[in-house]
Amino acid sequence: MGTAAARETEYWVNEAVSHQAMILIHGHVGLGKTFATHAALRKAAPDTTLRLPFRQAPKMSEIRGALRRALALPGEPPASADLHDHQIRQALAAGFHVLLLDEVQWLSATALDYFRALWDDETIPLTVVFVGSGNTRQKVLNQRALHSRIYDWQQFSPLTTEEVLTTIPVYHPLWATTDSDLLLFTNDHGGHGAFRNWAKITFHLQEVLQRDPDRTLNKDLIRWVLSRLG
Repeated sequence: MGTAAARETEYWVNEAVSHQAMILIHGHVGLGKTFATHAALRKAAPDTTLRLPFRQAPKMSEIRGALRRALALPGEPPASADLHDHQIRQALAAGFHVLLLDEVQWLSATALDYFRALWDDETIPLTVVFVGSGNTRQKVLNQRALHSRIYDWQQFSPLTTEEVLTTIPVYHPLWATTDSDLLLFTNDHGGHGAFRNWAKITFHLQEVLQRDPDRTLNKDLIRWVLSRLG
């Protein structure tokens, strides 16, 4: 959806690709950070983006393994971390790449500095896009060497009232003819300006209305769906 945040993401992703820079996109969960970043990179660098999602507290061996798989390096990884890094650096130096690092809040200071060092290597043409929630911003601020190299910081915010009224009716046919009062009621009580919340609410409402076409989309039905979602 063409929200202000999505347009800003596309702009800064294009800037980062153009200048081989590092950028940070952060904000609360469910606001569409990852979706917007993927969409922007599919346009800006469809064939050169390496996507590296992380689970909680990955070890350096797991990070090297993720890079190895993304680069499609042949053979078994060397037992030596130094040799493994040499292979990774050689592969990255062979051509321009974008590293998309999602769930950055799970990365340790050592891991963050590892990616900073890759970007610092003058033989490697590289853009790095960090995406994360929680304490992502503070983690990067604490890494002075990394912090000083970030080209732009984008903080995702919930949809504004105006964006809810203009974007949600276009988002899904269920809301296409819904009056503004009901849209704002839904946002206040469960949507909270987050697309992930709106997606869940929309899915469950659609299921109910498909099972029972005689039901009407109104505040009582929305209250019931929200009660099912906790």
